[in-house]
Amino acid sequence: MNRQQTLARIQVPCPWHQDTMAQLLDQHQQGRLPHALLISGAKGIGKLRLAESLAQTLLCDNPAGGLPCGQCQGCQLSAAGTHPDLHRLSPEDKSRAIKIDQVRKLVGFATRTAQYSGYRVAIVAPAEALNRNAQNALLKTLEEPGGQTLLLLVCDQPTLLLPTIRSRCQQRILPLPPQEQALEWLQGQVGESARSLLDAAQGAPLRALDLEQAEWFADRARLLEVLVSVAEGRQSVAQASPMLSKHDPTEMAGVIYGWLSRCLNQAYSGQQSADASLAPLLTRLSRAVPPARLLRAAQRVLEGRRALMSGANPNKDLLYEQWLLVLVGVDAAAAAH
Repeated sequence: MNRQQTLARIQVPCPWHQDTMAQLLDQHQQGRLPHALLISGAKGIGKLRLAESLAQTLLCDNPAGGLPCGQCQGCQLSAAGTHPDLHRLSPEDKSRAIKIDQVRKLVGFATRTAQYSGYRVAIVAPAEALNRNAQNALLKTLEEPGGQTLLLLVCDQPTLLLPTIRSRCQQRILPLPPQEQALEWLQGQVGESARSLLDAAQGAPLRALDLEQAEWFADRARLLEVLVSVAEGRQSVAQASPMLSKHDPTEMAGVIYGWLSRCLNQAYSGQQSADASLAPLLTRLSRAVPPARLLRAAQRVLEGRRALMSGANPNKDLLYEQWLLVLVGVDAAAAAH
């Protein structure tokens, strides 16, 4: 791999994480970098990019300006994904879970001596994909990882991790970036569609970048119209749910939750969506559904998303029907209690 190819694969933190990166490197220089760091925050804000950049910097022979040099052997190996002192852990073979056998390999990595006489860094992402057995297997390593070892856990939903995992990590909770900074960065990537994409991604710029290629994004007005038609009584839940079930419920849960949140915000503050194409539909939805019911619907969607993220595999049509029923005042989950 030549220098240009190496530099192209060197990870640079997003602009809104530059200060966080500087703080972490300052901790490192002062010998106060923890052995386990839990980086959490909304999906799509650049958490993994920050973790990768920190790892590559720690493994670089000659970091400059808080970034890897891109020239040394350490940088070349990191960029190629072959550095013996860098271990990445994520779900394998289309699985949603990180399993105990994978953690056992990480434990073995953490107990070995660093081959380049420096740091050993392991990145676990998304950390909430660790199943319960895998989390329990990781506990001892989190307590005693060995010298100059850093475990980086990158997580969208830290509440899905065991309290014993969270308590053994120093936590960095990263907020959404300032809207104008995120918008400026995104405009440089996608141009005029940046504002609509960022609004759909609920302020998460990297998620917005992914949405440009998402099938549902081009169809978002029609999908929102489905919710509005049910809320206004022009379409039944049974008629509407098949139209939604064409899309992945894990992804659509975040989308629908965002729409309901915007309706609540509009109901209480009058603030409309930045996506002009959706603003009229969101106004109709907020008028058709009382705020208390909007809140219950948002809670049910969020509960469904958490279940999906934890590995549940419900019937898609039934799941969408449950969410739509709350909009019309039929809350099956509440009735069950």
